Amino acid sequence: MKFTMIYGPSGVGKESVARELAKRKNWRLFPQHLAFDISCAVIGFGNDGFEAYQRQTCIEAFQTLIDNNTNGLVFTFCYVHPASNYFINGLLEMLERNDISPNFIRLSCTYDEHVCRVIDERRKNTNKIQSKEYLDNYLDKFDFSTDIPKVKTFHLDNTGMSIQATAAEIERYLATTTEKSLLS
Repeated sequence: MKFTMIYGPSGVGKESVARELAKRKNWRLFPQHLAFDISCAVIGFGNDGFEAYQRQTCIEAFQTLIDNNTNGLVFTFCYVHPASNYFINGLLEMLERNDISPNFIRLSCTYDEHVCRVIDERRKNTNKIQSKEYLDNYLDKFDFSTDIPKVKTFHLDNTGMSIQATAAEIERYLATTTEKSLLS
C-alpha cells in the first residue's frame, strides 16, 4: 500500500487537496478529523486517554485498509510539535511493521491566503475554523512550523494554486520518489 500524509495547520487546504489526490490515484482518503471527532465524543478533548484513543482509532483503521489490500491512502493531519509525536511514533511503527514507506507532504500558504480560506463560505456548517480571530489564536497557541522529526518532508506552498494544481504537484513529487526507490 502507498501511504501519503498531508500535514499542516487547519485551513491550508489539506482535505480538499487530499480528496483530489485520492481521486486521481484511486486511493482512499482518511482525514484526521474523523478520528478526532470520534475521540471527542468518546473520551472528550483534553481528557486523559484522548491522544491514545485517537491514535488507536487511526492505527486500527489504517491496519484494516492494509489488510484489505487497499492500493493507497491519503491521510490528512494537523501536526503540532511536539505534542503530536506520540501519534507519529505509533504511526511510523505500524507502517514499518507493514513494510510501507510513507510520503510526507507539508502544505502551507501565506497568512493572507490562510485567512481567506478559513473564512470561505464553503467552511460554514463544519466543525472547522471559520474566523480570523480563531485562526490567529490557533496559530499563536500551536507550533505548526516544525517538520515531523526523522522523516523526509516535501514542502509545498500552495498560495495561489488551485486544488487540482496542488494535487498535480504532489502527484509529480510522488512519481519522482517512486522512480528513485525503483533505481535503488
